[in-house]
Amino acid sequence: MENLGPFLGHLHPVLVHLPIGIFLLLGVLETAGLASRAKIFSWLPAITRGQRTLILAIGAAVSVLTAAMGWLLARSGDYDPALVNWHRWLGVATAGAAVVLLVVSRWRRLYGPALVATLVLLVMAGDAGGRITHGSDYLTSRMPRSIGRLLGISVGPVDRTVPFDRAAVFADVVQPILRDRCISCHGAAKNNGGLRLDSWEMLAKGGKHGPVIKPGNLAASPLLLRVDLPSDAKEHMPPVGKPQLADDDLTVLDWWVLAGAPSDKPVASLALPPVVSEVLEARLGGAAGPPPDRAATLAAAAQIAEKLGIMVRALSPDGPWIEVNARPAGAAFGDRELALLAPVAPAVQWLDLGTTAITDKGLAALAPMRALQRLHLDQTKVTDAGLARLSGLRRIEYLNLRGTAVTDKGLPALRSLPRLRSLYLWQTAVTPGAAKELGETLVDARRIARWKNEQAELERQVQAEHFDGNTGESFKSDPTPPPASTPPKPGQTP
Repeated sequence: MENLGPFLGHLHPVLVHLPIGIFLLLGVLETAGLASRAKIFSWLPAITRGQRTLILAIGAAVSVLTAAMGWLLARSGDYDPALVNWHRWLGVATAGAAVVLLVVSRWRRLYGPALVATLVLLVMAGDAGGRITHGSDYLTSRMPRSIGRLLGISVGPVDRTVPFDRAAVFADVVQPILRDRCISCHGAAKNNGGLRLDSWEMLAKGGKHGPVIKPGNLAASPLLLRVDLPSDAKEHMPPVGKPQLADDDLTVLDWWVLAGAPSDKPVASLALPPVVSEVLEARLGGAAGPPPDRAATLAAAAQIAEKLGIMVRALSPDGPWIEVNARPAGAAFGDRELALLAPVAPAVQWLDLGTTAITDKGLAALAPMRALQRLHLDQTKVTDAGLARLSGLRRIEYLNLRGTAVTDKGLPALRSLPRLRSLYLWQTAVTPGAAKELGETLVDARRIARWKNEQAELERQVQAEHFDGNTGESFKSDPTPPPASTPPKPGQTP
């Protein structure tokens, strides 16, 4: 029976809603009874003395039981001592007020003020409990700022969506992840395992079992190891039922620890792997602007196609994105003609410049094509110098450099293309080793490992649900049944 106390303590969150509901309902019924005295509200019911006594008796009993369970829970939880102590005594006061309310219920002059006092204590105790469980800013964290100003309270957390050039790595990148996914259990009000993650100082301090991160070493950082465990593992964090970290969150945290877990450096001063760069571009004010106007784009594209002798078509029946194919123009399409695509540049997603006369210098005209996804530069005069002009085209997924003069020296310029997954280098001077090295920098090996683990777990679950109701189908391919076994005749060798 050594675990009886903790077991009963964990019943507190279950019981705590009963007195809240009982006394709030009683308050509504008493208000309805008072209002029913007015002719306009005469249809409202009035509570009888017997009904009141029954409700108060149940409410007082449940309140006392809830307070007792709360004391047991407070002994086993990792909570802010001051806040827990305040909540605990408020719970006792509420239970005591409920008992007093039952005693004085027969005296109307005392009953009314006692009921109001009980409800006030109930609200205060509930507020303290909510701050312990969900954090001190639970009610205000998502409150519209206009309502906060009207109530005269500070609404938080402050929106820290800032661009790269002004973003701090911990405050603007790491802390928002911890705040949304971890602080409800590891904050000022509640700190399971003695661990707080609501500030850099508390994070660096660690918990009861020591530091939870080791800068530069993922394998020695318990925080990263536990969030990376399968969701059904006992030590996985956040616990099942709590909002889980997204895959991008894990990628950012891995990068931050490997970068030395800096506390105050600006994001712009750190080396950003392509995958991390893409995530932060979306989170730190890097969202794309509105899409181009379809009608204006197609009108301009038709004029350009006719003038330059190239092919331009819409990529979808209703979207603004277009494909430009300059291959039919051949050598007649060079740097000057590429620059003439400027009016439709923001709408170009596919661009084929293969076999044309463009050069490294002309590739500067690609800078406005921020939506570009597929680019053919095969059999052109593009060299290593030209690849550096592609650095801003962060949405490129496919790049064809077949038959160009690019070499191993030019490939590092492509590391800034986080979405690049198909690169064709046939008939170039690029070596297989250099191509492999580029691929390793563009993909996140830990992210792939997580996906493979998830895939393996899903396959295991699918296999566990497989049902085989074979009724002999596997034997139908052989219509001749095996001969029956017969005992040997006397004197016959078996």
